[in-house]
Amino acid sequence: MTDTLRTRLARTALDTADSIATVTAGAAAGLTTYRTLATRPTELRITLALAAGTLAAILTDHHAYKALTPLRRRLGAEHHGVRTAAAAPTREQLAADACADAAHRAASGAARLDYSHGALTKAENWEGQPDGTATCEITPTARLLAVPRPTGRDGYNSRTYLLLQDDQRPVPVNSLGELTVLLEAPAADTAQPADREERDGDPWRAIGRDLAIAELRGPATDDDQADQADQADEEDVDQEVQAHAAGLL
Repeated sequence: MTDTLRTRLARTALDTADSIATVTAGAAAGLTTYRTLATRPTELRITLALAAGTLAAILTDHHAYKALTPLRRRLGAEHHGVRTAAAAPTREQLAADACADAAHRAASGAARLDYSHGALTKAENWEGQPDGTATCEITPTARLLAVPRPTGRDGYNSRTYLLLQDDQRPVPVNSLGELTVLLEAPAADTAQPADREERDGDPWRAIGRDLAIAELRGPATDDDQADQADQADEEDVDQEVQAHAAGLL
């Protein structure tokens, strides 16, 4: 007889003894109560007998288990939860878990965008990545990107949400209303005249032209020279007008 079989037999015997004591106590209490209330109506006698038997069985089971605990421990017949062998983690499993974690964190963080806990707060609408980012496709050309934002206290618990649309720069999104407006806004017309593209291609030149900073404007183009010539002609005309006015006065 092996130790395992001996332990099972001991556990079975103790459980049987516990059950016998519980059933006996409950039956005795119920029968005693029923006979004691012989002068009462039958329905009341049965109800009180069942209540007394149930209470006696519960108390007996509790105290019997406590009384038999030292013996169970000595025989190694204590009850333990069933343990199932867990699969060892692998790189592929950890990557899949990271993707699932990113999707759930993105959906959880989206609650600050939509307090009504709508579609953005559902993890199944997000596709997570092992690096912690996650995307939620809204239209064939637009998707919402959740980027982990490190903090000093909660690690990467915080998220930044960006709207990505084809041929456009990412736009931060702070609320569901903002997202709706951005999705409904028409695409910006990027077509510009050729000469305007040449002149506005360098943003520093545009700033220099607006603020009249010669160092930032770069070499003058034909259009700039033409504008300067027109301005000089206007100044000459203004001087002539002023001279004629002074002579008339």
